[in-house]
Amino acid sequence: MFAKATKNLVSEIDTDGSLIPVSRLNDSDGLAPLALVIKRNCYWFWQQPKYLTSDFKLNDVLVGDPINPAVVESDFLTYNGKVVDNKSGSAAAEFGPGTINVGGAGSSKLQSSFGNLKKEEVDVQKLLQDSKSRVLDLKHSLIEQTRESQREVLTLVKERIVTTQPCTVTEDVQEGGTCTGMFGFNKTIKVSVNDKSKPFVEYDTNVSINIPPKTTIAYSVIELEVAHTGHYELCLLPNIKGGFEVDGPVKVKQSSTVSAAPGKTTNKLQKDLEGLQGQFTVLSKLPSSTRSALFQQISLLLQDSAAISVLEDALEDLCGGTQPDPIALEKVPALKATLELVQKTAGANPSGKQKKPSALTATHLLISSFDEMTDSALLELKSCCSYATLQALLHLVQNMTSNKKSSLKDAALAALTNEKVFKKVTSLFASCNVTLLKEKDSVVTKIGKPQDRLPLMLCIAVKGLASLVPPV
Repeated sequence: MFAKATKNLVSEIDTDGSLIPVSRLNDSDGLAPLALVIKRNCYWFWQQPKYLTSDFKLNDVLVGDPINPAVVESDFLTYNGKVVDNKSGSAAAEFGPGTINVGGAGSSKLQSSFGNLKKEEVDVQKLLQDSKSRVLDLKHSLIEQTRESQREVLTLVKERIVTTQPCTVTEDVQEGGTCTGMFGFNKTIKVSVNDKSKPFVEYDTNVSINIPPKTTIAYSVIELEVAHTGHYELCLLPNIKGGFEVDGPVKVKQSSTVSAAPGKTTNKLQKDLEGLQGQFTVLSKLPSSTRSALFQQISLLLQDSAAISVLEDALEDLCGGTQPDPIALEKVPALKATLELVQKTAGANPSGKQKKPSALTATHLLISSFDEMTDSALLELKSCCSYATLQALLHLVQNMTSNKKSSLKDAALAALTNEKVFKKVTSLFASCNVTLLKEKDSVVTKIGKPQDRLPLMLCIAVKGLASLVPPV
């Protein structure tokens, strides 16, 4: 709930900017100015980095006297938002001086009122001066462990956005609702400034959490480039990346990402998918009983985006050669069976630098694509998890990647002759920013933005599920 509210806030006020939404309320205290945050480059080439809070600040790992650059506090904005999620997944936004209001027509999914927000920002010029000739303690445990990783970079919190009033995040699940018109529950999440004169709770709720004042809800970081001597530089430009010097001038430690295979294909989407084909092949060659069990367990997760995120983190840890956080898994018992099945299928744990396709990497790929999708897209996808519909989806995405029309006379698209199924499929594509249009006896797909990641996520999800789904 908290993660969804902060993610929505950042998407509205800082689209494609530097702000990072805080995903866990418990991380707030560890995100003060000059706190150390570990940036982890992700496994797949299309994923955004993840940021892990630590218990330390810059002064904790400096050799010598502490530094004290100024921290400037200022009013940021007042946020009152209502995001509406309709069948096409669109939303309208209205912007005014100091206030943001988001609205539209449809079924309300997220309402937010964080109230007056403040910004705390480090004086970067003073930080630059104070950092000259300063050295990090390379024997500090945090520095040593970060250096050992192949995908982690040390960063500093440059600025943070904090609340000034008590707020409440409330989630309501209404049994028997009509979420997207296809499922038996309707989930609503609200964020409201606590105001005794205006009672917030308008209906019975399942979960409610209080957000106190001075809670960090978003932040930005500066990456550090650390020399083998311990001297460090601040990476002030977006194209300058941090990392640790090893044997010569190092720059960023690259993640063990699996990228597109080289070839003559000019279509980027098609080229990206060609590089991932080995993962789908691994899934399709699993024993039928294993594929069926995986399909059943994974398809059930599509109604729980929080569980998907936990499983994605666990699988990424396993792909990196480390064990997942057992505490996080305990919070979602249903995940343990899925993870155990994946581990059993994959056999021994990988060494941590595994790049060859395996049941583990293929399952991680599939779950990672789900993790990038919106709740409405996941519910649309769940409604399409039948053999006939997935075969139709597979045919559509294959033609979409090669810019071909799909004939409705093709036997593979038989499921689309049912108008209800066609509407579900159209809605699923729309939620991933792909328009699906009928033209006489054919279907045409149009991708809204060529650089958008969601069409690729749609293709990965469809190809992965189609590789697992048992035939009727």
